Amino acid sequence: MDFRMLRRMAHFLAVAEEGHFGRAAARLGLSQPPLSAQIQALEAELGVRLLERTRKGARPTREGEALLPVIRRLAEEAKQVEALARELRAGRQLPMALACVTSALFDFLPPLVRALRDAQPDAAMAVQEMDTADAVEALRRGEVDFALARLDHDRLPLHVLPLGKDALVAALPDGHALLGTAGPLPLAALAREPLMLLPRSISPAYFDRQISACRAAGFEPVPVREVSSAMAQLAFVAAGLGVALVSSGMAVLRPPGVAFRELAGPVDSVGVALVWNGERETEAARLAVQVARQVFPQSEPAP
Repeated sequence: MDFRMLRRMAHFLAVAEEGHFGRAAARLGLSQPPLSAQIQALEAELGVRLLERTRKGARPTREGEALLPVIRRLAEEAKQVEALARELRAGRQLPMALACVTSALFDFLPPLVRALRDAQPDAAMAVQEMDTADAVEALRRGEVDFALARLDHDRLPLHVLPLGKDALVAALPDGHALLGTAGPLPLAALAREPLMLLPRSISPAYFDRQISACRAAGFEPVPVREVSSAMAQLAFVAAGLGVALVSSGMAVLRPPGVAFRELAGPVDSVGVALVWNGERETEAARLAVQVARQVFPQSEPAP
C-alpha cells in the first residue's frame, strides 16, 4: 500500500464523517472535483463502490460501511507515522509510541509525558487515543511501546503498573431531578434510570466493575444504549438521553449540559495503569516504567 492510497482513504473518511462532498472538500482544503476523483480512484483500486450520493449529501454504501473501521484505523496509523517522522526530522532520537484511554488524557497523561520529556528530551513521541481493548492488541502486536489503560492485573506477556485509584461518579443531564438532592448520591438512586454504557468489549474489567457495583446496590442496570467512547457517553447525557457512570477523571471536562455527582460509598472504578509487553520490552517502555514510579508514588505492581 502506498501513501497515495492512504491519502485517498483519508479523503473517503472525510466524506463519510461529514456526510457531504462539499463539507469534506472544505475540511481537506480541496475543491469537489479532485476529491471526487480521489474517491473514484480508491474505489477502482479496491474494486468496490464506497459512497453513494443522496439528496442531503453522501453516505457510505454497505461495502463502505464494512471497510470504514479498517480505513479509520489505517488513517490514524498513517497520522502517527507522519507525526513520528516529523519528530525524528526535528532531531529527536528515541522513538516512543504510546496509547492512552480517553479518561486518562487529562489527569494521567500530561504529568507522565512532561516527566518523560524531562528525562529524555530527545524522545520522538507519538500518542494515540485508544480504548483498553485496542491498546492491549496494539501492545501484543508491538505497535506501541506502552499504554495508559484500565487493567487491574497482569495479562502475560503484558505487565501492569497501577498508577492510581479511581472512583465512579454519576453524570446527569442538567435539570435532572436527582440534582436537587443533597450529599453524595446513593447508587441505588439510578436503579430506574436508563444508562449509557461503554461496550464490555472495550474494557471488560471496567464494564464488569460498573455492573457489579449496581448489583451490589440492589438493582440490575437498565442499559439504554452502548456508546463507543467516554466522550460519546457525555454527549448523550447532555442530550438528555440517559445517565452514565464515568470515571472521576472525566468530570474535569465539565461539558455543557452535564452535571456530575459524587456517589455514596464511594464506588471504586478500575484505575489507570501503565501497561507494557514483557516480550517486546523496549527502551521507551523501560523508561516509562521508571518515570511513572517517580511521578505516581502510589504506583505498585499489579497482583
